[in-house]
Amino acid sequence: MDKYNFVFFLEAFFEFNKIIYAEVAKRKNVKTILGFYPRNRFLRILFRLQHSKTTNKYFSLPFKSLWYNSYFKNDFGDASKPIVFIFDAKWMQYDFMRGYAMWLRKKYKGCRLVGNYIDIVVTYPENAKPDSIRHMFDILVTYDKDDADKYNMLYHPTVYSETKINKPNDTPMTDVFFVGGAKNRMKTILETYDILEKAGLTCYFYVMDAKPPYKQERRGIHYSDDVWLSYEKCVQFVQHSKCVLEIMQKGAKGETLRTWEAITYGRMLLTNNLSIVESKFYNPDYISVISENGNIDVEKIRNFECKPNPFKDQITPEKFLKYIAEKL
Repeated sequence: MDKYNFVFFLEAFFEFNKIIYAEVAKRKNVKTILGFYPRNRFLRILFRLQHSKTTNKYFSLPFKSLWYNSYFKNDFGDASKPIVFIFDAKWMQYDFMRGYAMWLRKKYKGCRLVGNYIDIVVTYPENAKPDSIRHMFDILVTYDKDDADKYNMLYHPTVYSETKINKPNDTPMTDVFFVGGAKNRMKTILETYDILEKAGLTCYFYVMDAKPPYKQERRGIHYSDDVWLSYEKCVQFVQHSKCVLEIMQKGAKGETLRTWEAITYGRMLLTNNLSIVESKFYNPDYISVISENGNIDVEKIRNFECKPNPFKDQITPEKFLKYIAEKL
């Protein structure tokens, strides 16, 4: 990976991006760009007006290319190395970002462009799906094995790195922790919670955007319609739980952020991802799989003792960059 300079274009909305990529960004040949908003307040207002999703939904406002030079400054120590620009593929739903990708291709001769799918393809707008953007990129990568096969993309698991957060006294100790959007899985979330609570395990679930009839009151479930749990707080809950629960979106099979949190912090992973037994990261000492009919080995959770997971060092952003460098 030392023969390239790398630039990550990341979504600033997701707080975990700043945490996960903080360590790798210290390398002389790596930069992380979290969003594209100018720091100057007046310019930020102009930027938001010109890039308004509502307005641009009906017609594309012109002259967005005037902002391109402000997105990224090439001040790498060794500017002679070719640059690899890695985009969260969801950026490609916007016309100005598709234009920016092509602008980079022309401005930085010999650069490489990588499109990275960090969610299943079905969740992406049509103009950001692989067949719509393949011609723009040197390689497309996904964390989901089925999507890799279906759309002819490279597969690499999601990356993760540990963050140092002090454990506050007000974070409750729990047996099982879950955080996530309701999406298409709320029925499964409720059924899983009920099994765990009936077994006498303490749970804390933080669920976003749940809707009736599945927004049902439970002692250990906190619902939110507009406030996401901060990622720092999420990590604090992970550190204060024996077990991290992963409930997959329908159609997804790749490892998720919950998998990496469990591995990194030495917690058990309880998951309904049946295909995880085929993963190179599967270790039955640390992972408990919910059966197809919903059965859970509650005693395995009850008796689990948190301890370092041997896979921790295999899921870092550095590993991802080495993989990209090998494939280019």
